[in-house]
Amino acid sequence: MKVSLKTLRVSALAATLAVAVNVSACGYGEAPANTQESLSSTLTQLRDTNAQAWGVQIPGLAAAVVQRDAVEPIESVSGVANPPGDQSLVLADRFHVGSITKTFTAALIMLLDQEGLLQLDDPISTWIDYPDGNDVTVRMLLGHTSGLPDFSQMSELTHRETPQESVALAATGEPLFPPGASWSYSNTNYILLGLISQEVTGETWEEQVRSRFFEPLALDSTYIWQGNLEEPTTTGSRMACGYEGEPRCTPQKGLDLVAVTDGEDWTLAWAAGAIVSTPADIARWMAALGSGVIVDAQHLTLMTTPSPQSIAALADLAAFGPTRWTGEGLGLMQYEIDGHGVGWGHEGSINGFVANVVYMADSGATFSVTSNFAMTDSFAALGDLVLATEVMSPE
Repeated sequence: MKVSLKTLRVSALAATLAVAVNVSACGYGEAPANTQESLSSTLTQLRDTNAQAWGVQIPGLAAAVVQRDAVEPIESVSGVANPPGDQSLVLADRFHVGSITKTFTAALIMLLDQEGLLQLDDPISTWIDYPDGNDVTVRMLLGHTSGLPDFSQMSELTHRETPQESVALAATGEPLFPPGASWSYSNTNYILLGLISQEVTGETWEEQVRSRFFEPLALDSTYIWQGNLEEPTTTGSRMACGYEGEPRCTPQKGLDLVAVTDGEDWTLAWAAGAIVSTPADIARWMAALGSGVIVDAQHLTLMTTPSPQSIAALADLAAFGPTRWTGEGLGLMQYEIDGHGVGWGHEGSINGFVANVVYMADSGATFSVTSNFAMTDSFAALGDLVLATEVMSPE
């Protein structure tokens, strides 16, 4: 019964996507001719300017733009795939995208709510044994208002924990605030959501994400890191700081560039950050999510309505170049980009890599950027891409 229901869900989503693609192919023209040029030149410039404070050129950047109702993304790459080597990046190269993974986990939970398999206001104690779990709801996990400490910031972390062990570690810490009282970003929330999805369906989180999203959306360059490299995947990099025997990680010149080939958190991050992808696939994903293809209108509204707690917590956060992070809904971050209005997306940062993606509400265009350099300011890079690559909605 479960297999047939899953097959029906995948077929329904694939049919919806086929309709969306057919409408786009018939009804609209292509993006402006200068978009590809703007994207390429912006990446080249960003490699020189974005990491100036570190005194280096960013080893590798890649980006993609999906115009509203477009069939294919516009893509570009600049730099190397194997820092500090000299192998040129190609469009097929994949990057660890870190917490962009959370958008897949959030969408999965929203679909489980749509299907009546759980309810957003259910206490997590329904499925998971956690201290005072009766007071913490699924909704709070999605929106980071649970008050649960972030296991990834705890000194006892070995970076070899299973998802269950990560949750058990978080449970030893003190809550940051009473459930629902404030907002604080915590990877624990999304590890719990992954575990809850498994308890609800009897399927692994990995199986659900692949069957519900990767396969029907044809995200063929996207995979979940489980310790096995799928080629082509780029090498990450960082400046030699922050680790034992290294100076503090404050922007400074003169540090060595270090390759990152086996990030200690790539597996640990699981439902909170284990996905590897290309900017093209990530842009396709966020375009589908932001335009209402993945979840219904009610649940998309929940994902894109910033909580009062997050607005208050982020009110004093400084801008990242042209980009401001101003709020968080149930799974998506709210961005405001100078002159281009509000967008919804998510940032990712994990050993040796950063990424960012946004669906712009007014233009309906989606922008994604990935980098194999941990010190890249992905928020600023994303905003600069939006400003430089003016993809306008069809009249």
